[in-house]
Amino acid sequence: MKRILYSAIFLFLLLPAIAVSGFAGEVLDAIVATVNRQPLLRSDWDEAVCFEAFMQQKPLNQVTDADRAQALQRLIDRQLLKAQMGNAESMQPTSDELKQDVAKLRAQVPNGNDDQSWRQLLASYGLDEETVKQHLRTEFQVMNFVEVRLRPHIKVQDDEVDAYYRNQVLPDLQKNGGKVVPLDELEPKIRELLTQQRMDEMLDAWLHNLRQQAEIHSSISIPGVNAPADSARASGTN
Repeated sequence: MKRILYSAIFLFLLLPAIAVSGFAGEVLDAIVATVNRQPLLRSDWDEAVCFEAFMQQKPLNQVTDADRAQALQRLIDRQLLKAQMGNAESMQPTSDELKQDVAKLRAQVPNGNDDQSWRQLLASYGLDEETVKQHLRTEFQVMNFVEVRLRPHIKVQDDEVDAYYRNQVLPDLQKNGGKVVPLDELEPKIRELLTQQRMDEMLDAWLHNLRQQAEIHSSISIPGVNAPADSARASGTN
């Protein structure tokens, strides 16, 4: 798809976006990327980095430049997918589903059931519970959209399930000395695993196409978006 390089937008991207507050000269935020002329702010990026580190229980001082670049890529990918959704309010989680997700999170972290410890943990990542809920809500919505869009196109054949059982499951069970479980008992789990793998492959291909068709500018080097090999495409040239 032919794309046009909007030089004015590109030049604007290279300069910090200064938001004027009551204090003259105070820099509140900056644009780090644009996706089809929609800006992604540094504050959004920083928050995404903190949320991902929290979800991995990775100390912020161990977050690398590569981690930050990957977080920005996922922000861009999310923006591309959300543009495909249209009105997807029905795909958002209910309040009960959101409460359950938060409860699962709290159960997985040390002292998560204690309110004060939970708030302190979130604060150590620069987060609060409302921010976490916003991220969970968005992830739930995007995952629902991908599920609805891709799953109907996937058909796992019986011979694929049988091959996975013989070539993957049985050798692992025998290697670890485990009891051999009949295929009939494992068939639903294997079929779902293969379905999820196929969905991941389809999603990767879909995102690649969306990136190729989109107008994406970033001053940050992002693998798969504006890495050296992709710089011409990422800038909108052909």
